[in-house]
This record gives sequence, structure tokens and C-alpha cells, in this order.
Amino acid sequence: MGFGKSDLECITKFFWDKDFDLDSRLKYYICENQKRLNDKSLLEAELEYAKKGERINVKSCKTLVLLVGFSPEPLLQSICVYKPEKIVLLLNENGYSNYGAWSTFANHIVTAVEYLKDKGLIRKDTHFHGEQTAGKPGYPTPDNPADIFKTLVEVLHDEEDVVIDITGGKKSMVTGAYLYAAYAGARISYVDFEDYDPKSRRPYGFSCKIGEISNPYKEFALREWERVRILYERYQFREARELLTKIRDSMKTVIPDTEEPIKKIILFLDYYEKWDRGDFRGAKEAAQMLGNFDQPSAVVELGNKWYEIKGANFENIPKRFYGDLQSVKLYVYDELKRIRRLIEYNQDYRSAFLRAGGVNEIIMIARLVQLVKNHQHYNLFLEKLDEKTPEISKVFDSLTKPEKEEINIKKDIPFDGFRKKNDPDIIVQMSSPMATWWKDQKNMFGDDNGWDSFLDKRNKLAHKYFAVPRDWAEDALKFVEANFEDFLGQRMSELSLCAETLPWSKLCELCGMNHFLPPNLR
Repeated sequence: MGFGKSDLECITKFFWDKDFDLDSRLKYYICENQKRLNDKSLLEAELEYAKKGERINVKSCKTLVLLVGFSPEPLLQSICVYKPEKIVLLLNENGYSNYGAWSTFANHIVTAVEYLKDKGLIRKDTHFHGEQTAGKPGYPTPDNPADIFKTLVEVLHDEEDVVIDITGGKKSMVTGAYLYAAYAGARISYVDFEDYDPKSRRPYGFSCKIGEISNPYKEFALREWERVRILYERYQFREARELLTKIRDSMKTVIPDTEEPIKKIILFLDYYEKWDRGDFRGAKEAAQMLGNFDQPSAVVELGNKWYEIKGANFENIPKRFYGDLQSVKLYVYDELKRIRRLIEYNQDYRSAFLRAGGVNEIIMIARLVQLVKNHQHYNLFLEKLDEKTPEISKVFDSLTKPEKEEINIKKDIPFDGFRKKNDPDIIVQMSSPMATWWKDQKNMFGDDNGWDSFLDKRNKLAHKYFAVPRDWAEDALKFVEANFEDFLGQRMSELSLCAETLPWSKLCELCGMNHFLPPNLR
């Protein structure tokens, strides 16, 4: 290194004693090579000495926020250590006494940063992120935490990899900056000093210790917005809505402009909660308050004709549902995606299996309906199915028997509402049995009688107390997906249907919350 502590003390005192204006002082500090310091400037030597003493332990950042007080030197040390792409200056709007207005002081910092570039201590492309007013870089702020917090929310809402250096600020500025860092998960940095000159009561720059302060908000996972995002992405809309309702008032107090965006997010959560529980009509009505957005296909196409529950009764039940191939396709697709979420997000394997059993019955009845070619019989059969449905094991048995050339529905697949003597015979011609689409799957239902095994397990789960492991639920879902794809004659991945929510980031943008949440929370 070629110099020691005594050399640094001597040059530092000499620097303090010089009668400089601020620009000249900073230029000397950054640029003037000192023979006694091995032809390094005082700033360079200070940082080298501190690094050798292992008192600098940070990694670079993209955006560095500086709370600007009356001593620029620690800020320049921080800039050299973090080597940011962007620098954000927060200054006291009341000015800096002998140095003049806040903008005047800010321009001294800008000039010093140019010296750092010329000296090769920072990146050449480092620039200031501030108000687009000539000669006024940075952001003037009132001397209170709430305004500091609000300014940072507005300025940094699109910035990533942020470090906030709280070294130079007054206590009120530090409080606001610290709150924002906790809220946004930003790193918090501070330049401390180990040695002070007893006469001048000034810290020696070479004794600097630059490090980051732990963020308890991040450390203890207290970021409520992160929880809201996770709940939303796991389709736990009610829980997300309840949590957001709890934090709404505190957010409104700190950032009043968030009130309307939060209200709109809550409306979206209510909409998605209705959709996720199958209330397509209710979701369609809720969507009227939300403007244009990509909705689940089932809500768009089934919402106006779906049933609704009033008290203990179903009302507005869809008519001739099993004969409407598009409605069946929309409903089954939506349900299969919901079953996947029950497995992935809820670990509710019993519900997933039972729900798969219900969807399987809908597909099988739709298959049977498609085989009825007589128009009069077709309409009669649909009317009967609006009231009751047949036992699915008999549907499977009739459709899979190779010796059957025709099915007499009243005799082969009787059900309540269609088994009386005066009910007409509905004859279905069978050119060939249904394809054994469940066979050869690498799961528990892949053998010849896989369909029977599926129905047996589903019935036992519906009426007994058995627990369901995940692999059973996964196999049940694969079984029904295979049924659906065989029925349609195409893979689910080829269907241009939507059964997902908007991405959280898109929802924040639609509701206007992207202006207040940092990138890691949206």
C-alpha cells in the first residue's frame, strides 16, 4: 500500500485546514494525488485503507439513493463503493445555509460525481435520476418522514436493486427512508467512522466503515403486500381480500393516493372468488365494475345463462346443458384447471378426486347425448337430463361392450325420470365401442377395467372416511383429462380458452397500484 495511518492523518488535517470553496474542496479530495499517499488522492487512499482493514463489505447496486446533508465526503465514498448506474439525491427543500438553495448544493454533488468519473473511480455511464429541470437534479423534500416515504415511493416505483444510504440525512429524513427501505425490501447502507479528531471533532475519512444495516421488515417476512401477492397467485382470493382490507387503512394514511387502487384490487379479488367457486353469473355481474380485461372463458360465455342460488334453491338452471357442446367444453375445461389448483395450491387431494369424479360424469353423459341422432328423441332425452342423470357405471358399461350394436337407453341405462313404461325407447346405434382411452396410462387406472376402478374409488371416497394421497388425485385428474381429450378429439393445450387470473403485475397495472409498489412486490 505504501502509506499508513499517520500519513492519512497528516494529509486529512492538511485538507481540513485549506480554505476552499466547496467545488475546489471536493476536487482536491477526489483528484489531487498525494506523494505521501503513494500518488493517490485522499479519497482513493481512504477507501484502499478501509478495504485493507476489511471495513467495506458491500456489493454494487443499480440505484443508489443518498440523503444529502452538509458533508458530501461520506456520500462520495458510498458512490465509489456501490458504483451505481443511477444516483437519486434527496435534499432538504429549505436549503443548505451558506451553500445556498438545495439545487445549488445538488449541483456541487453533480460536479463531484464528474470528478469521480474522470478519476476512474466509478462507471462512466453513472447518471442522476431526478426532476427533469435544468440545473435542479434530485428531489427537494420537506423535513418529515411521511414526505420522504412518499417521495421514495413515487421516485423508485420502477427501480430495482436499490440501496438507500442514510448517512447524510437528518433523523426525520432517515426515518422516512428507513420505512421505505423496509416497505420495498431495499438494502440500507450507512457510512460510519471509527476514529475522530478530538480537537476538530471530525471523523477521519480513512476510518470509514461502510456496510448494510439489516432490514427487520425483510428479515422477519413482515411484508404484507408480498403475502397478498402470494395468496393471489395461489388463488386464495378470500384470504388475499381479507388481508388487503386489513392493511388498506394504514396504506391510505401513509399514501392517500393508494385508496382507489386498493379498492379496485379488492373488487377484482371478489370477482375472482366468485369465479373460482363456480358462480359464473355472479362473476359476470361483478365484472361490470372492472372495465375491460381478459376474463376466464367460462365467465364470459356462461355467465348470462348460468344458475344462481337463492336461499335453499337453484334458480335459472341452464336448460339442455348436455346438448350444448360449447358449454360443456367451457365448463369441463374450467373445472379441470380448478382441480389442478386444488392439488397444487390447496393440497386438498380428496376434494380434487371427488371433483374429478363429478366432471367425469358430465363428459360421459355428453358422450351419450352426442350419439342420439333422432331429433325428437334427442330433445326428449335432454329434457329428462335436466331433471335427473343416469348411473355412470351403466353408461361406461354400455359404451364399452364390443358386442353391443345398439343401446336402448330406457332398458340399458335407466334412471329416475326415464324408466316408465310409457317413456319412449331411445335407441342409439353403435358402430363401434368407445375407445379405451384410459388404458396404457402409467397410473392406477391404466388397466382394462380402469374406469370401473376409478368409479369404485370415487364412490368409496364420497361415502367413507379414507384419506387421499396426492398420487391418487393426480391419477384421477389424468383419467378425466384423457376422457375429455378423447371426447373432443384434441388436446387441452390446443384449446384457446382461458381459466386463469391476470398476472399479479398486470392486475397492479390495471388498478393503478404499479405506481406505488416497487418491482419486487408486483
